[in-house]
Amino acid sequence: MNAIEEQPTTGTAQEGIPSSGQLSVDDATRATQPHLPYADAVYAALAELQLLPDLVEAGTRREGTVMGKRQPPELFARLVWLPGHDDLATLDVQAEGLTVEWSHLGGWAIRSGSDLVVLDVDDLADPATVAEAAMHAALCGLGCGCDRPPPGRWAHAVYLDIALVAYDERQGGAR
Repeated sequence: MNAIEEQPTTGTAQEGIPSSGQLSVDDATRATQPHLPYADAVYAALAELQLLPDLVEAGTRREGTVMGKRQPPELFARLVWLPGHDDLATLDVQAEGLTVEWSHLGGWAIRSGSDLVVLDVDDLADPATVAEAAMHAALCGLGCGCDRPPPGRWAHAVYLDIALVAYDERQGGAR
């Protein structure tokens, strides 16, 4: 496997990430980065909970080759709370930091150090659901058996689903 190639759009919590509605986005950008409005909505849900990450990335990455075949690009969004962030309450998460990540191929996952939890939510979960899962992980850690937030789907998921299928077709991949 080759090194990961990433082309993210990055921002910090202090800068905020530009809303895709605020960007001058042409048709080519909408076609190559259709998930930006979804990333914006998740960031806004986190802001409502006052749980702002240190780093926000959204973009495209390619994971090299498998069995000699180059893998199709993957759309992603990543929200990172660095070690020592004030909102991380448990000792393990405080020491390791917290990453909440979405991929159009794999859905939502939360990671802290070597611990990884794949969220049992819709791939296009309601941003409030993702924000609540991030808050839960920040306060209780990844191994906590407490109640999880109720599942829900993003109000605009159908439009992103259509855009993701079109994106995959252009890239030669299958979703």
